Amino acid sequence: MSLRTIEIFRLRRVRDKPRALAVMQAFAGLGADAARHTLDQAIGGGKPRLQLPGDEAARACIAALAPAGFIARFAAAADFDAQARAEAAILAAVHRLPSEVGDGAGALLLAGDWQSALAMCVQAAHAGGAGGGEAGRLLRTAALEAGVQPGVQGNG
Repeated sequence: MSLRTIEIFRLRRVRDKPRALAVMQAFAGLGADAARHTLDQAIGGGKPRLQLPGDEAARACIAALAPAGFIARFAAAADFDAQARAEAAILAAVHRLPSEVGDGAGALLLAGDWQSALAMCVQAAHAGGAGGGEAGRLLRTAALEAGVQPGVQGNG
């Protein structure tokens, strides 16, 4: 089994600390003290990392942390390139989205702002009902792994 490391890199203004502690304990197998230490690091502006038992567990943990106000993403690794994954997902989905979304995402990609392009496509796919299917799944997965959450304001 291959481990996947995630990092908590952004916080929402409103956080549910007890829920975040429970998520860290359940998904990363941390004890209460280790989870509290990780939580304190995140709140203090650090980018604490959690080791998870594979990609699916990492995605599930990232998704579970978000409602608690802690935004996480896959940590940089030799086998993971967030930008390449996002661009591939956008290219797979863009033909199912309104042309203005495709044009806007293309312009953002050309400017090097792949995170905003991905957020735009995920939001458009969800709003337009095109979120289903393989293209929508690729967009959602890429966004989850990269820590891109459309419409969420973080504090750093």
